[in-house]
Amino acid sequence: MSERLTNILGYLTLFAVLAAIWVLFGEDPTLDQGARGEHTFAALDKHINDATELDLKAGDKAAVIKQGKDGWVVTERDNYPADMTKLVGVLRGMALSKRRDPKTDNKDHFDRIGLGKKALAITLKGKDGKTLAQFDMGTRKDGADGRSLTYIYQEKDTRAWLVTGLADAKADPVWWLDTRVLDLDESRFAQLKIGDATLTRPLGSEDFTLEGLKKGEKTAPVWELREPSRALAYLSVTDVRKIANPLMDPKGKVVATTHDGLTLTLTLYSMDGGTWAQVAASFDAKAREEGKAGELKGAPVDGAKEAADINARTTGWLYRLSDRTGELLTRSRKDFLEAKTDAAKSGS
Repeated sequence: MSERLTNILGYLTLFAVLAAIWVLFGEDPTLDQGARGEHTFAALDKHINDATELDLKAGDKAAVIKQGKDGWVVTERDNYPADMTKLVGVLRGMALSKRRDPKTDNKDHFDRIGLGKKALAITLKGKDGKTLAQFDMGTRKDGADGRSLTYIYQEKDTRAWLVTGLADAKADPVWWLDTRVLDLDESRFAQLKIGDATLTRPLGSEDFTLEGLKKGEKTAPVWELREPSRALAYLSVTDVRKIANPLMDPKGKVVATTHDGLTLTLTLYSMDGGTWAQVAASFDAKAREEGKAGELKGAPVDGAKEAADINARTTGWLYRLSDRTGELLTRSRKDFLEAKTDAAKSGS
């Protein structure tokens, strides 16, 4: 048999084997088979710092997180700052993720592992608009060791894979928001005016008192009087809208002052079945001097800058409060009084 004929027969045999693989396993031999232990997204670990956009879609929800001039923002919320802890976790996970086990190549079975119509479609883009990674993310589970396992599918692969390292991600824009608006030391507050109630606290004390107590009135437990100041100091919100001047009358106002001269004003509105707030700050150097700010834990060196920084973040934005925070900041004076039983009211 000639060498030329032998080569021809060899090629024919190879084609026959590849065809058999396609028939038996439904795998396209031209696609990347992948291997256990390889990086899930080839070379992404070397290019992750080039990322400028993260697109996520699932059903009728979509979120686009982009790198702007001042950092990463959520485009569906008028470019409000994104939660960098979540974003870094997602990008880092993608860069370090590795293939663990090959799974089904039958797309009729994808829904069982969260892929198919149920999948979260993720696209990561670079500075030049080039796609750095694109895949469908399915069922994900955190292990007891703190590591995650996730089903994914890439069009370049022959089948779904179970991979390690991916962080949780969602196509809901609200999920990506940086929800922390304020982060103050709660012990700084000297006075809170909430509706018709005024709560005051002397320097060095942990407990507030309700001003203007009448004969026979008794305040609620001290921890209840302190709840609004805690909610305000670590104010976290559930949604945002870029609205400078709401076309509605406010339903309430909260004015909080600290011993070191900071004043926070929250103007409250009812909208979409919840409580929304505008946040503004100001600084009074005279009040800082009188308040002996040097003795205060958490008092900033530059109070005027603190107020300016707060305004820079909050001006023009309307924040949706959680139901609990909304309830705390819309209380009236009677809500800070000890509830009286019917027996006590009748004098029996």
